[in-house]
Amino acid sequence: MKTFFSFVILLGMQWGNAQTMRTTQPTNYLREGPGSYYQIVAALPAAAVVTKYEQKGSWLKVKTEQSDLGWLSENSFVKKSGVNSRDENIVKGKASSRASRAELAAAVKGFGKKYVEGSGGTGEEISKYSAPIVTVEDMEQFEHSFTIEPFRGYMNIERPFDIRFHEEGIGLGIAQKIAAQKGIVNDRLATLYLNMIGNYLSKYTKAYDLGFRYYILNDSHAAAYSVPGGYIFITKGMFQACTNEAELASVLAHEMVHVVQRHGVKELKKSEAKIKSERAFAELEDETGPMGEEEKELEEYADNVYHNLISPRLLSYETDADRIAMIYLKRAGYDPTALVSVLQRIYEPSSASLDIFDDNYMKKDDMKERLLNVQNIMRDEGYRARSDRQFAERFTKYSSGIR
Repeated sequence: MKTFFSFVILLGMQWGNAQTMRTTQPTNYLREGPGSYYQIVAALPAAAVVTKYEQKGSWLKVKTEQSDLGWLSENSFVKKSGVNSRDENIVKGKASSRASRAELAAAVKGFGKKYVEGSGGTGEEISKYSAPIVTVEDMEQFEHSFTIEPFRGYMNIERPFDIRFHEEGIGLGIAQKIAAQKGIVNDRLATLYLNMIGNYLSKYTKAYDLGFRYYILNDSHAAAYSVPGGYIFITKGMFQACTNEAELASVLAHEMVHVVQRHGVKELKKSEAKIKSERAFAELEDETGPMGEEEKELEEYADNVYHNLISPRLLSYETDADRIAMIYLKRAGYDPTALVSVLQRIYEPSSASLDIFDDNYMKKDDMKERLLNVQNIMRDEGYRARSDRQFAERFTKYSSGIR
């Protein structure tokens, strides 16, 4: 009898650890492991029922009603004020409450192109649903090199973030245009390095579950672009303008803030209302079919967002991005003053030559004010240069082929 009761108690404990939960975000990515660099298993709409079994950091191991086992972020269960019906329909489709990885790839049909320098169009696909660039082993080894000190700072100026799948489709279209215009540098080591830095930094943002992707553009001008959905581009010239890893990380962090704060689409919300269909890509039949009306409308919107991204940026957005980027750097164990260093290095030659820094990126007077603002932030927050948090030696090792 004692043994029976012990078994009942043990069984009760096992069931007691399981918890039924409902997702709240418009799109919720179920991943193979507890990190944004793990492959996507499925996308779940809002109000999807899952059973939680364990938690690791900000990630929860769950099973769906379709018996998919994977990890969802805590963001997937944060209370929201509303649900984006377009995203819900995209992942819901015609009869299912989830979307497979293949269905997700089909949903961005017409946007994914292959543009890798010197590859003849047969290189890497600009797609969130291709194989991850980094491995778990890559990330674990990379993360072990950092010393983290408790630091939160300015949590009130960071916007909550939820994943909106239609923005990823739009972002993929914009990424295609940027890649086609400049070409992507086919340097495996440098690209891996860039993605290790970016994936590590993303852990310290409110979009840690998005799954950012990072690319190097074949452009000698020092510039960087962020695209809705988490596509980050830095030019070869920007790579060469940096002298250590912390400076490179500061450029990525700045661009990531634009994505998290949705600066790139904020000015175009009225245009978004012109998109007639809330179903977006839900009616797509297969990846090779003709472009539907919904895709054409989204492609037109993507064009508008693209032109907004390459226009002179608003100083207020740049100042916000700089301030929060320095917070990301501090949280992640980088020298936050690295942003000041790289901005100074870019600004000084741009004053003498119009060819070094593209006028489309930011007006010269605004760039000067931006630099002054960043210096003031550094002083006000008491940020101090830390050579032990710049990782210059590792930067030289990974960037030798592109410098």
